[in-house]
This record gives sequence, C-alpha cells and structure tokens, in this order.
Amino acid sequence: MINPGWISRRLGEKRVVAARRIVGSVAAAILGLTAGTAVAQLPIFVSHQAAPDGYTLHESIDLGGHVANIDGSGAMYDTLVNQQSGPRILGETYELRALPDTKHTLVDHLKAFAAGFGGDPNNIAKLEFSKGKLYEFSGLFRRDRQYFDYNLLGNPNLPPGQSIPIGPPAMPTGSYAWPQVAESPFLNNSVRRMTDTNLTLLPLSKVTFRVGYSQNVFQGPSLSPSGYQVAGSYDVLLQENQRNSTDDWTGSVEWKPVSQTRLTYEEQITHYKGDSSFSMAPQYFNLQEANGLRVAVLQNYDNPINKPVGITCNAGVGPSPISPAQTPNGLPVVDPACNVITSYSRSQPTREIFPTEIFRFQSSSIKNVTMNGNVRYTKANTSLANYYDDFQGLAGTTRESTYAGNASAKREAIATDYGVTWQALKKLSISEQIDYSNVHQPGVANITSRTTVTSATPNINSTMLTTTVINTQTTPPTGTFEGSPSVATPLFDFFGQKFITNNLTAAYDLTDRTTFTLAWHHQQHNIGEGAANTTGYLSGISNFTINQNGGTFGVNVQPANNWQINGSVEVLYADNVLTPVAPRELQHYRIHTKYRPEKWATFSGAYNDLERHNNTNNTGTASVDGPLQHVDHSRTLSLNADLMPNEHYGFDIGYAYSGVYTATNLCFLGTAASPTIPGAATPTGTACPSPPPRGGSGPYTFGPVKDFMNAPTQYASVALALSPIEKFHANIGYRISSVNGSRFFNDPRDVNGSLVSAYQTPFVNLSYAMRKNLIWKAEYNYFGYGEGGPSGAQYCNPSSTLPSPTTPAPVVPCSTLPNTAMSGPAYGFTAPRSFHANNVTAGVHYEF
Repeated sequence: MINPGWISRRLGEKRVVAARRIVGSVAAAILGLTAGTAVAQLPIFVSHQAAPDGYTLHESIDLGGHVANIDGSGAMYDTLVNQQSGPRILGETYELRALPDTKHTLVDHLKAFAAGFGGDPNNIAKLEFSKGKLYEFSGLFRRDRQYFDYNLLGNPNLPPGQSIPIGPPAMPTGSYAWPQVAESPFLNNSVRRMTDTNLTLLPLSKVTFRVGYSQNVFQGPSLSPSGYQVAGSYDVLLQENQRNSTDDWTGSVEWKPVSQTRLTYEEQITHYKGDSSFSMAPQYFNLQEANGLRVAVLQNYDNPINKPVGITCNAGVGPSPISPAQTPNGLPVVDPACNVITSYSRSQPTREIFPTEIFRFQSSSIKNVTMNGNVRYTKANTSLANYYDDFQGLAGTTRESTYAGNASAKREAIATDYGVTWQALKKLSISEQIDYSNVHQPGVANITSRTTVTSATPNINSTMLTTTVINTQTTPPTGTFEGSPSVATPLFDFFGQKFITNNLTAAYDLTDRTTFTLAWHHQQHNIGEGAANTTGYLSGISNFTINQNGGTFGVNVQPANNWQINGSVEVLYADNVLTPVAPRELQHYRIHTKYRPEKWATFSGAYNDLERHNNTNNTGTASVDGPLQHVDHSRTLSLNADLMPNEHYGFDIGYAYSGVYTATNLCFLGTAASPTIPGAATPTGTACPSPPPRGGSGPYTFGPVKDFMNAPTQYASVALALSPIEKFHANIGYRISSVNGSRFFNDPRDVNGSLVSAYQTPFVNLSYAMRKNLIWKAEYNYFGYGEGGPSGAQYCNPSSTLPSPTTPAPVVPCSTLPNTAMSGPAYGFTAPRSFHANNVTAGVHYEF
C-alpha cells in the first residue's frame, strides 16, 4: 500500500536533486506495490507538499470499513461473498506527470493504485511509469482469498444415527457413531498471490525489446479424498496443505523492417513447483487406544454407504471385551486389535520446466493483403524425484507401511498458425486460417521400494515387530495401491495428439449496410495413448482419429443508422469422438441486436443457442449399456435497456435467461447399503442388460435410464441512478438469480441443492461531496441465498441383493422410507446452506 503523505514529503525535499526525487517516488511506489499489507498498517499522514520541479502531482485516498451482519450458513456466505467486518483502505492513487516543457527527466509519467488492503478477500496494487520513447514499465500485484465449502460437492450424504462396531464380533463390542460429513470433502481455504511485471525498451523504434516476470503462488489448507490408497486400499479424508507456484520469464525482440510489417522472436520459460503435502484430517482422530493415543478408524470416509461394515478387527486377540468406555476427554476406547490410523503423511514434490520459443510475424505491406502467423516449440520436463507415502497404525498385522518412488515425464510440442486475408474485390474478401499442432508426452512412474513393519500378532500394542523392505522386482510383482505401478516395475505411458485445422472464409458486402460471411471448417484430430514411445509419433500405440467438418453462415445488417443486427449459424459434424459425452453433431445459433432511438436511450438483446449431440456409439466402441443418446444444450437470452434522460437520473434494466441441459443413457448401481439405507431404483426395478460392474455374479445395475440435469436460470437486475444536485449521487438497485432445475438421482439421499435456489442482492450506495476534494461515501448490500424444498429420488430399492437378470428389485416410494432425501431435511444430510447478510460500507474519499 502506498503512503501518499510519505511520498509527498519525499518529493518535496528541495535539497535533493530532481533525479533523486523521481527515483525516490518510484522506489516508494514499488514498495507500496510489493509490500502493500505491511505499509497499509503504518499511520497515514496527509500533507500538502509541492510537486517536484517540472511535474504535476495528484493523490487520493479512500478510507473506511465494513460492518457485516451474517445469519445462517457462514460457510456458504464465505463461499459466495466473504466480506468481513473491519477497517479498510478502500483505495489509494498516486499520479505524477511531467509538464510539457520539462526536459531531461527520468520519468515522464508515474501512476500507482492500490485497493482492498486491511482484510478484503481481493487486494490489488498497480504501478506504471514511462519515459517517452525510452521505456515503459508496468507492475501488478493481486491477492485473492478463496474460501470454498459448498458442502454437497463430493458429500457421501451420510444419514444421522449410523454406528459401527469397534470390537471383535465374537466378543461383546462397543459401537462408534459414524460422523456425518458436514463440509465438502473438497473444502479449501486458500490464498493466491499473483505478481506481474513488464518492461518495454524503445517502444517506438524499429527494434523493441521486452522482458517480463510473473509469479503465481497458490497455498492454503484444504480437504482432499485420498483415493483408495491409504494402507493400500482405503479412501480417507486428508488435510492437504497446498503450496503450488509458477514462475514465468519472458523476453522478446521485435523488429519492424518496413512499414506495417512486424517480426518478433520471444522466449518463454515457466517453472512450476508443486510442494503440497498430505496428512490425516485432524477432525477424524475421534477414538483412542487404552493408553490415550488418539486414532482414527481405518475405513472409507463414506462408510456405511460404500462399505457398510464395521472396522476390521481380529477376533480373539487383544485384551478383554470391548466396551464404549469414556475417558475424561470423552473419546471412546477402541480395541487394540481393530484397524486404525495413528498418522499418515504423503509428499510428492514436483518440478516442471516449460521453455517455449515463439516466432511471430504480422504484415499488411502488400496491397490488399494482410497476414499473420507464428511458430511455437516447447520441450518441457517434469520430475517427481522423491515420492513418499507413510501409513502408521494397524492394518491386519501391518503397523507401518512406507512407499518410496519417483516419476518423470516429457512434453514436446510444435505448433504453427498462419492466417491471410485478401481483399479480392471492393466488396469481397477471402480469408484462410491454417493451424497445426503436434504434441508428444511420454512418462514413467516407479515405486522403488516398500517398507513394512508388522506385528507378530494383529495388535497395535504388540512389541514383536518385523521389518520387511521390498525394492526388487518379484514374481508376481508386489502390488501397491490404486493407480500406481508395482514395486520395482516401472510403469510407462504415453499420450500424444495432433491437430490440423483449416478455416476458409468469404465475406461479401451486399450493400453498405449488409454483409454476408460464409466459412468452411475442417479439422483432423489424431490421438495416441498407451505404452511409452520413443521411436516415433503414434508408432505401435493405439490410434484414434477424429475428422470434423462444418460451416458457418453469418449476416451483419444495419437497417438504420441507430440499429444494428448480426447473427450466425454454425453446423459441425465429427465422424468419431474420444469420450461418450463429446459431441458428434454441433449446431450453434447466435443473434445480437442494438438499437439507440435517442442519444440517452440504448436497447440491446442477444440470443445464443449451442446444441450438441452424440446419438450413436463411438466408432468401434459399442457401449454395454446400449446407445448413449447423449444430448446437451446451452441456450441464453439477454435483454438490456440503458436510459439516461439527463444528468439527474437514469435507469438500467436487465434480464437474462439461461437454459443448460445435458442427458446421457446409463446404468447405475442401486442396491441397498443396509436394511436402513436403501438404494435408488427405476420405476420397474428391472436390471440393466449389461454385465454387473463388480466382477463375478453381481450386484447388477438398474437401467438403461436417462441421466439428466436441467438448470433453467433467470437473472434480473434494475438500477436507478440519482443526482438531484451536483454534490449528491445515489445508486439504488436490485439483483436476483433464480434457478428452478431438476436432475436424475441415483443416490436416494442426494438433493437438488443449488439447482433449485435463489440468490438476491439489493444495494444502495450514496456519495456526498463536502467540498471539491472531500467526498463522503456509504454503501448497503443485502446478500440472501436460499434453496428449494424436498427433492431426491422418487423410487427406492430396500434389497441388498436385487435386481438380478431374472428378478426385478422391490420398488417402493422413497418418501415412505427413512434415511432418504424425500423423508429427510430439504438441505440433505449435511449442514444447511441458506444465509442472509446485511453489509454496510462507509468511507471518505480525499484528493490532494
């Protein structure tokens, strides 16, 4: 943050020569840019000091604060708004300009700006200075606090009152109340800091030089499901301490050999550092051993939905009968023969270096011809030198299991684009755009060793331990965890793709007010994947080719001087797709109009319709569930009116409608997890004709059914601007976004959530100029978010064995069963998400 009084005093010291005064102002501005939060805490002294000789100086500052009164879900408020109470530096500017006759200056123009420091989630500081034909510099710093906890995302929807045994089945057991997941398993509370600097030397000469540096740091705690990895096969919730960053360096030389021709060579280098680490989420250490050691159950976090069984214990081993004994800290005691986690850690420091060389050219030196193009080459390397995964606790007889490994990958890409436009006739132009891209990406992963510490008996208190180190290939290979290679057996892989795209366009001016365009599109897309390949592109690797052809017809019409209309129709067809939900058929319809009957009145409207279909199987890949019949569309309509009859009042009215729909045929698993936790079912309860998804004899799935999501959304806004006198300005308005959607449910505990919701934000802001350089400001905002009523699957299956190919499942209305969304709370089996907040911001703007 920039302290304007301090800068003013520096600039006003007459005993310092002009050059040093300018250097001082630049240094102060840079300090404010890079250390805004620290400087923002210093006292601010506003003083009226004269500008340096030969310069004009203008400064301003906005001081104030927020008062936030929040009722309801604080997590959802922070996800959508995240404005907290407290004092703020709302904004500050500093601008220095050389007078027209001033010579021999280091800086002709310097401008700095900062806002949001003191606690706002978004902070920004910007610095720019330049010197005529010599140089231009710009620097930008941004800090974003990003909190996310939409708790339905990834939530297993565990109903209340579920418990599992925590002792051997052959003996009296205690029980453990399985906790509901009240937050999203992907919750994050992260900070992103972004710095961008650019320097241009000799911007107006025949040869221009540019250098730049950018840094993006993303860090903070989050939750992250482990995948079926912990102790070899368990999916638990981890706390991820994110720390990922990129450093980007750019340098370029631009040459203008002749008028209207420009040649540029540019070097870009990106260095990525991934230093995130993982540990067991602390809120799950809610059991203890008899000696007070806190532990977490070794079970999937979505138990009892995914695997509705008690934690694995070893019957007859360990001390006497299990009981839900309580200690002063209130944690149940678990039998020492039960599988638990005492600690878990994972680190995977990753480094990537992406150097890219680019040659660009632009030219319109040839009469009636303009062209541009570029050639890009990248040879990148990724290295994960030391992978480390350590589980401690008890899993059978395993007390500790540690994996070590490494991985590496390369990316080699060459691409070129060329476009040319020829003005063939006065009313006819022809354009050709050709794009080519070829990418090879081989990689290898290797688990180099596995170390295990086992007990002589399956008991966490056993003192008889054995250590085993596996770091050589075995027959059969020693397994690890989901997605990883076997120990000492490198896993090679390759992905590559090649694009050749051609767009030919003709534009014809039928009249001075009417223009038609017609374009033809062709793209060939080759994909290769499989074992690593170092001998040639796609040689010996599974090939996949997609050919896409289509066309676009566009019209631009001006019926009157104050009325414009333009629109287009695009149609594309692909003979294949890589994924089942990718489109083989595409239609895109667009129209936009703008009408200005008076200088003070503007009306505009737009319609956009994107339709995408895949009504057949992919070439050579027949779905076991039958034809996919994938359909999706995105349709938007917007209308807006800006009315400003005079300087005293004006209106802005807007309305928008968005209809997003997607549907694909599928089969789904709907057997009951337990007698009290039913599964979702189809109305008939018949089994899908495809094989069961689990190997062997079952369970079988329901279907085929249409899995769909429909999200019609309406947005409306109205605002009134008032200025009855010159000193007073006011804006009063109301905004609302309302979704009334629906979807297919294959989980009887899931709810619509934000798919049926309303978010409204009325506002009022006022300003009054006490004098020319002093303005009082106030702003009121209301934030209200709410969701609809009960929702969920209509039909449920109480059976854990049906359907079968010959016997349908029993089907009952979900509303008649416990532990379903239809009979549970409207917000689902997690924390409520509705909230409302009344926020007031007050401040003063002072210029000097």
